[in-house]
Amino acid sequence: MVYNNSIARFSMGLLVFIFVENSFCTDYHWSANLRYRLKTDTSNDVEESSVSSFSEMRSRIGFDVLGDNATAHFILQDSRIIGAPDNRAGVTGNTIGSTLHQVYFTYEGYKRTFQVGRFELALGNQRIIAKNNWNNTGRSFEGILVKRKTQIGERLLFTLPVVETYDTEHDDSKDHVLSGMYWNINLPGIGEGSKVEPYIMNYQQVQDNGSYNMFGCRADLKRNSILFEGEFAMQSSRRIKANILSLNLGYKTDQFNWLKSLTAGLDIVSGDDPGTDDLEGFSKYFGARHKHHGYYDYGLHKKYFGHTHEGLQELNLKGRFNFLADSNLLVAVHNFSSHDGKTAYGNELDLIIKRKVSDDLSSEFGLVFYDPDSGDDLLTFMYIMFTANL
Repeated sequence: MVYNNSIARFSMGLLVFIFVENSFCTDYHWSANLRYRLKTDTSNDVEESSVSSFSEMRSRIGFDVLGDNATAHFILQDSRIIGAPDNRAGVTGNTIGSTLHQVYFTYEGYKRTFQVGRFELALGNQRIIAKNNWNNTGRSFEGILVKRKTQIGERLLFTLPVVETYDTEHDDSKDHVLSGMYWNINLPGIGEGSKVEPYIMNYQQVQDNGSYNMFGCRADLKRNSILFEGEFAMQSSRRIKANILSLNLGYKTDQFNWLKSLTAGLDIVSGDDPGTDDLEGFSKYFGARHKHHGYYDYGLHKKYFGHTHEGLQELNLKGRFNFLADSNLLVAVHNFSSHDGKTAYGNELDLIIKRKVSDDLSSEFGLVFYDPDSGDDLLTFMYIMFTANL
């Protein structure tokens, strides 16, 4: 399933015309989000006896122009490491510039919502498409998103140009484009909040025969105190045959003041077999990493940008508890290995404390221990973060 880019560009132009002709601004809304994070360095270049840490600061200012049936959204972002040479702190000169992290408009009409421009996109549990909020910059997509609500849920149709090759190839078929349809189907008969999310996507990447179709489905089911969250997806083309599987079974209860939930999970990301001509590694190029595979930046189980990696087999056990001073404590244990289990990566223990200080301010503290199977010493990672939403 490959969408015609010429049609997409014509549609974008038509929506801009509709926006200009039918929008009359009636209201404005300002917002601000500031996040400070101090964390230790996990680089392999850090000497055993040294202490290395650095601070990240991310600032976002949002401005929404609200009309009767159309709105315009602008998110200005400044992301930096405090004290970085490019900042030129304390020096007379130009610093690095801020950027528009998001700039898009929405138009409601014809029983649909049209969204055009540069925007964040987080689908499902963000395994496939994520906004990567853990990252100090985050991720934005550019393109067109069409939403339609129905009696059973919501349908999303999108086309997202990732690399535009107009200045080199002069051919739409050479562009890199992610496009597809995503459904959100409610299942109230099973339990409140239960749903399934089937999807069909296509990634057009002519270089290195990287194009593939993807078919998948995610389920989020709740029945009394039993929780199930799972996802399965396949990527396929003439050369690519890859898949991903995630199964998570949990128990949520209000019977104990100190316990919120317990969850056991299995994640499998297929890896490539060097003995075949096919590429079996599942590419999570647009998906989240820290959200699912622990907090320590251990290279062997973090980045799955292509189809030639060893894959992943992960077992995890997570508990969420009520903690001191109205805080929430996450205790998570992970075991990592390659997809086929032949290469052991190691084990990780996460202790994450989150607290809502006020309606405007929240804090988060993380302490992570990673025990690599390679025989290295125990690796640690620590961070403290404050976020203000105004």
